[in-house]
Order: sequence, then C-alpha cells, then structure tokens
Amino acid sequence: MTAYELLAQHIADLQALLQANRDLLTGARGGAEEPVSDPCLSTCRHQRLLRKTLLETIQELEASRKAFKSKQLEALRKKLTAILAEIA
Repeated sequence: MTAYELLAQHIADLQALLQANRDLLTGARGGAEEPVSDPCLSTCRHQRLLRKTLLETIQELEASRKAFKSKQLEALRKKLTAILAEIA
C-alpha cells in the first residue's frame, strides 16, 4: 500500500468514526438510553482484522475438535468464542 492509499484509508476511517459519533450524539440528545457499542470497534481496521482472525481460529478449533479431544483446546475455543461475542 502506498503512503497516499494509506492516508486515504485513514481519512475514510476517520470520516466513518466521526459519522458514528454524530449518530451517537444525536441519539443521546434525543434521550436514547439503550446500550450502544463503541463506534471504533466496528470501524477500526485492526478490530476487523482481530475479529476475522478470531473467527478463523475458532472455526479451525471446531473443525479439529474430533481429531484432538483436548480439554485445553476446548477451553481455548470457548474462551475465544466468548471474546468474539463480546467484541462483535
């Protein structure tokens, strides 16, 4: 990725984050009290990469669980699934 492409991506990410924050502020002004998620968690490239990697890891652990009957791998799979559900 060139410096220009990276800068363009960062600007697009910032614009999306600003819009998400505007929407959040509008909801707060309107008295909205329902739970909200952090806008950065859904738009941040690093967060999307983490989510994708966690999902792939969980899928691989699930696919291999019959071949490797390990309590430790099962616990790891469940822990990763819980983390993924928390950040999703």
